[in-house]
Amino acid sequence: MFAEKLIMGYTEKERELAAFFRGGMTEGYVPGTGIRIKSEMFRSSSSYRYPDERNVASVFRSLFRSKELEDTNGDFRYYLLIPDGNAGRGAIILLHGLNERSWSKYMQWGMRLASDTGRPVILFPSAYHMNRSPRSWIDRHIMTPLVAARTSLLPDTQLSTFVNVALSTRMSLSPQRFLLSGYQTLKDLHSLTVKVSEGSHPDLPGGGPVDIFAYSIGALATQVMMLSKPSLLPAETRTMLFCGGSAFGLMNGTSKLIMDSRAFERLVTFYLEWPEDKMNTDDDLFMNILNGTPEGEAFYAMTSLGRLKSISGTPFRSTEGKLKAITFAGDRVIPAEAVTATLQGADTEVWTPLYQCTHENPFPVLSRDRSCEVDRTFDRLFTTAAEFFS
Repeated sequence: MFAEKLIMGYTEKERELAAFFRGGMTEGYVPGTGIRIKSEMFRSSSSYRYPDERNVASVFRSLFRSKELEDTNGDFRYYLLIPDGNAGRGAIILLHGLNERSWSKYMQWGMRLASDTGRPVILFPSAYHMNRSPRSWIDRHIMTPLVAARTSLLPDTQLSTFVNVALSTRMSLSPQRFLLSGYQTLKDLHSLTVKVSEGSHPDLPGGGPVDIFAYSIGALATQVMMLSKPSLLPAETRTMLFCGGSAFGLMNGTSKLIMDSRAFERLVTFYLEWPEDKMNTDDDLFMNILNGTPEGEAFYAMTSLGRLKSISGTPFRSTEGKLKAITFAGDRVIPAEAVTATLQGADTEVWTPLYQCTHENPFPVLSRDRSCEVDRTFDRLFTTAAEFFS
């Protein structure tokens, strides 16, 4: 029998989980769920350090070069949510959004997938995100002076915050890092999917299919894996995209929680407006990945809708029922119309939540009289996901 379905409303359960995880992630059973949290160490086989430290003002240097920075990104823990009565059918990998530093937002997502499908769910961090980044990057006292320094140097910067200043500074100085860290993430994910599918993962010895639930920028990473030739995903993999799925050039990453205006403008300019014949050919590491690997070529296709169509046509049209996307109307970061345009011909649904929410917080914890619609939408999403993955 699968773990008992989580029948408590989303809002009530979220408050309960917030109290339980106040001290951080811990292994063992989550009370009242029949779901066990297990962690495993992962050693990334790839490292793509970018030699830009010499161009960094001293106040920002710790964001680019430190032993903690490289150690935490190279050797880290990821988490598994294993339900009682594990059906032994591979696993579902849950991918997070850009500039996220905590799994707290995703715990109920993962537990709901695990309880409803009876399958293990893997929470896997992208390079330089979650616990693959220094703890100082979310320390208000350490980061706030960097915000002041950044806005002093770039006075027209909008939405610079202690939450996004680390990512913003790194992307502004070296937008190449967006591709390099993404490439490392894809290589790590490929290694993980091979272990799970072939039965060599220590906690999932039965092997089986590896499916993906991808949110926000995690959707872009998944699409790059799908478009790589050969694909980085097993042929039977089913993918569900939530609040994601558009070409990069159709996104708007300026947000207090993601990156400031100057950082996002720099990324857009670098990847979309810089003529190809002016690409810096002496930047061997970046250019070799962008032009010389299947992942780089797939990423290039996903940078704009025009490039996607010219290179791949409408590649998400013929996925044989293995791709589903759900997005919210009114999303300002990854607009619904951008998702439907990019996923032309795919199984895509646009929902209109009957409550105020944002891309970064699609399921806000509201007061009791306003929480019913949030609970209902959350239940609808993960019931749909469980049916898709089961």
